[in-house]
Amino acid sequence: MSKPLKVGLVGTGGISKAHLPVYLEHPDRVQLTACCDIVEPLAQAFAVNAGIKDVYTDLDDMLRNADIDAVDICTGHAQHAEQSIAAAEAGKHVLVEKIMGNTGDECRNMIAAADKSGVTLMVAQMVRFSPETAAVKRFIEAGGLGEIQACRTHVIMQGPNKSWMNDAAAGGGVLMLNTVHHVDLLRYYIGNVKRIFGIRRTVQPQMENGAEDLCAATMEFENGVIGDVFASWTTYLTPEHASYMMLGSKGTIHSTHPENREQAGSHFGPIKFAVKSAERDAARAARRSSDRSFEETIKETLNPEFDTFDTSDTGLPSRNAFINQTLHFEECIRTGAEPISSGRDNIETVKIILGILESSRTGIPVDLADL
Repeated sequence: MSKPLKVGLVGTGGISKAHLPVYLEHPDRVQLTACCDIVEPLAQAFAVNAGIKDVYTDLDDMLRNADIDAVDICTGHAQHAEQSIAAAEAGKHVLVEKIMGNTGDECRNMIAAADKSGVTLMVAQMVRFSPETAAVKRFIEAGGLGEIQACRTHVIMQGPNKSWMNDAAAGGGVLMLNTVHHVDLLRYYIGNVKRIFGIRRTVQPQMENGAEDLCAATMEFENGVIGDVFASWTTYLTPEHASYMMLGSKGTIHSTHPENREQAGSHFGPIKFAVKSAERDAARAARRSSDRSFEETIKETLNPEFDTFDTSDTGLPSRNAFINQTLHFEECIRTGAEPISSGRDNIETVKIILGILESSRTGIPVDLADL
C-alpha cells in the first residue's frame, strides 16, 4: 500500500470547509498535515476542525518547513498564480481552486512552473466530478445524444456577499466566480470554444473596478456547436438559480434545480434526458393521430418524456464532488496520469471568461486562439 499524499491547505475561508471532508474520510490516501492563512485565528480554527497542529501564516514558511507533498489552494483568485508558482517551484504538487488565474499569462506561467518542476497542476473544477456529470459524459461518449448541435447555460445568483467578490481587480465578478463552473462543464462535454461574442454590464452600486454582475454571450465551439451564456448577480426572484441544456441529433439533455444546495456542493439536481427513438416516435405519432385536442398535442410537444440519468454505477468513490476531485488529484500524482482538469486543460476555460470580457470591451467577437 502506498503512503498517503501529505497536503498543506492554503486559505482557510469559506471554500476550505468543502475541501475538508476528503481529508477526514480518506486519510489513507490524502493526509492533511498543515494549513496556512494570513489570518491566524481562521487558520487555528480550521486546524482544530481538521485535527492538525501544524499552522502557518506565511506560505513560504509552510513550503520550507511543513511535511507536505502538495498544496490545496483555497484562496481568492488574485492569489492563485503567485501561490501556485511558489508551490511548484518548491517541488509541491498543486490543486488550485477555480478560476485558475485572472489572466492568460498567469495561467501560462502556472503551467510552465509545474512543467519545469515536474509536478502535477490541477484545477478544482468540482462540477466535473459529480456522479451526474460522470453519467452524462459517459452517455455522450457512447453516442447517446448523437451529434451535439447547440447548448445553453444560465447562472442567476443572489449576491455578491463578500467584498472581494465585488472587485474586478481581486478576480471578482459573476463570470469568474460562478459562470466559470458552467462554461467549464459545457467544455468538458462538448470541446473547446473557438470564438465568442459577449456583452457585460455593472448594475449594482457595490461592484468595483468594472466588475460585472450581468452578462450575456454567444459561443462557437471548434466542432461547430453554438451556445449561449447568461449570468447575473441579482436581487430578482427567479424559479431556479442555474441550469444547462444540450441539444443533439438524437435528443436533449437538461439539468434540474438542486433539491438540496448543500448536498455534495452540487450546482444541479438530477439530470434529465429525452432521446429520440423509433418506438417513442411511433407512439407519439399514434397519439397525435387520435382524437386529441390541439392543446393536448402542444402540451406533449412542450413537455416530452424525460428520464433521469442513473448515477448508481459511475465508478466514482463518492457522491460528493469535492471528495472525488481530491481523490482524482491523488490518483494522478500516484500514477502519473494527467488530471481531467489539469492546468493545460483549464486554461481553455479561462479563455472563455477572458473572451467575454474582451469582446464586451471591443464590441466585436474574439477568437480564443488570440488570448
